[in-house]
Amino acid sequence: MNIIGVIWDYDGTIVNSANKNIEVTIEVLKHFDKNVEKHLPYALQTYENYQNANHMYKNWRELYMNCYNLKEEQLDEAGSLWTPEQLKNKTIPSMFSGMSALFHKLKPIKMGICSQNSNENIRKTLKYYGVQECFEAIVGYDDILGSEQKPNPVGFLKCIELLKLKDKSGTFIYIGDHSEDVVFGKNAENILRKENKNINVISIAIDHLKLNTSTYQNWHKKPDYFVKSVSELENTLHNLLK
Repeated sequence: MNIIGVIWDYDGTIVNSANKNIEVTIEVLKHFDKNVEKHLPYALQTYENYQNANHMYKNWRELYMNCYNLKEEQLDEAGSLWTPEQLKNKTIPSMFSGMSALFHKLKPIKMGICSQNSNENIRKTLKYYGVQECFEAIVGYDDILGSEQKPNPVGFLKCIELLKLKDKSGTFIYIGDHSEDVVFGKNAENILRKENKNINVISIAIDHLKLNTSTYQNWHKKPDYFVKSVSELENTLHNLLK
């Protein structure tokens, strides 16, 4: 199999950023309700609540309306606040154990990141863990329009363009932890094929958090591979790349 690149999601895939994202979300919500901490939404009360809510909805817009009680007309403003609040928060999220070593093993294959986190935030974290040189392209929330966020494939297409792989033939591997990551990869594959590109996208979903199995059974698009640890991911990648 001709694997030409590996594209990664960031939050929940490379790093466990849930606790930081809870803090950031609260700061975003304060712009709409200064007293939000006095009646904190259930989804923000515990780590477990946040993770379950995050995987219950297709995207952040649904999450913010259904769990944080924002109105649809407030969502674009909330989205614009996310990156500034992320950058104000100096917490470095923990990288999942084994990830750093895996990134170095995967060199020299071209790798990129597509995320709804901020580009600068991602780069700071990668530098902190000494893996920034493993990635040749990063596309964050602030690099594309709000309407172009996952599962819209614009971020994926921009990432492979930065990797200088858009005109190559072969297979990409996309690795994420959310149902919409699977849709994102397949949407990119569909667009590239419509452009008469000989491209395949293999989707791998990783469950670091050992969530309830029913969460994944309800995904309307299933990944090509499902793994529950970094070691399983490494074995799967080894088999695909050899």
